[in-house]
Formats: sequence, structure tokens, C-alpha cells
Amino acid sequence: MIPQYALHHTPSNYPNPSAYNPDRYLQHPGLATEYAASSDFANRDHYTYGAGRRICAGIHLAERTQWRMLARLLWAFRIEHAVDAEGNRNEIDTEAYEEKLITGPKAFRVRFTPRSEAHVRVIEREMEGARGLLRKWE
Repeated sequence: MIPQYALHHTPSNYPNPSAYNPDRYLQHPGLATEYAASSDFANRDHYTYGAGRRICAGIHLAERTQWRMLARLLWAFRIEHAVDAEGNRNEIDTEAYEEKLITGPKAFRVRFTPRSEAHVRVIEREMEGARGLLRKWE
């Protein structure tokens, strides 16, 4: 097992590792497979897909699928803090993690708002097409 959490929270690899700072990845513009295949372990941007003989066999598919899904979500929706019944914003605790074998964030609430009615029509059209494809597995 690779100590993923420890590697991602080592100050020598990630200065101020608990701070939200996407800029720390700017020096790694390539795909995960480029860095995963490198013999220079210090040149890795992350260890999410494992390493060595235990690296994820689907790394190529996983990374490209995640990119497409995230791009589509950002295109279609504004992602905002959820609000309670009184209209107060629900804060997200960025330090709240599940204590499990594979660490992940604890559940939190957000609000997805379609960017426009035109976006809603595209989403509905695409969903109708997907229903036909997925029907055979119902």
C-alpha cells in the first residue's frame, strides 16, 4: 500500500499541504500517466492512481473520464454553497475526512444551479439520449 495521505501532506512535497492552492500543480501540465511512468518519484504531482507494479490499470481511462465529467458539470451548472431554511450559507469544513482505508472528504452540501434555460434544454436532450442507451440495464 502506498501511504497516499502521507505523501500528499508532506511539506517537502507540498508546501502548506492543507491550504487550497491549485497553483501548486502548474508545474505539472501533463497527464498523470506521464508522471506515473517517470523514474523520478519527486517529479510526481500526485499518487492518486498508485505507483509501480500496483498502479491503476485504468489510469488513462479514469483521468480522461474525470476530465470530461468535470468539464461538463462546470459548463452546465454553477456550484454554490447550500443554504439552510433561513437562507444562511452552509460552510464546508475542508478538514473533515472519513477515517477509512482510502481517505475521502466527509459528506457536505452544495447547490447545483443550471447556468441558463438553454443549458437545461441541452441537459434534457442528452439525458433522453442516454435513457435509450441505459434502458437495457434496467
